[in-house]
Amino acid sequence: MIDQKYAGLVAGIFFSLIVSLALSVIMTYANTGSLSLMPILVTFLEAFLISYIAALIIPVNKIGGNFAGRFKAEPNTLKYNLLSNLPITVILVLILSFALTAINVGFNEVFLMAWISGIPVSGIAVYLVSILITPLVGKMTQACIKKNEF
Repeated sequence: MIDQKYAGLVAGIFFSLIVSLALSVIMTYANTGSLSLMPILVTFLEAFLISYIAALIIPVNKIGGNFAGRFKAEPNTLKYNLLSNLPITVILVLILSFALTAINVGFNEVFLMAWISGIPVSGIAVYLVSILITPLVGKMTQACIKKNEF
């Protein structure tokens, strides 16, 4: 079991794993029109590393929670889930799409157009997946956390 103080890191791993897997499948299909194992695997690994490192540096969960709190949304409600995932999605999609476009296309004359054109599809995909997996990530995290006994 993992100590309670690492719950955020554990949740971040689960969240990044699931979102990266979904995003790699969706974006590989959107960009190539097919689903091939190697492009999906490479994109998944890149997306996971980028999203997890970004979430370690930028407190996206806190930002999302504060955003939902401004609208008086209570944690563990649908309203909270819908609102808190908006800023998380925006931050992660901008970072992920920028980094993955830079890796795949490079910084050349088509970079800006390639980056901007990927944002809508990846944004919708990440937002929908985030909303769907947030309760699951919470349950998975709680299953891994050691309960403090007094």
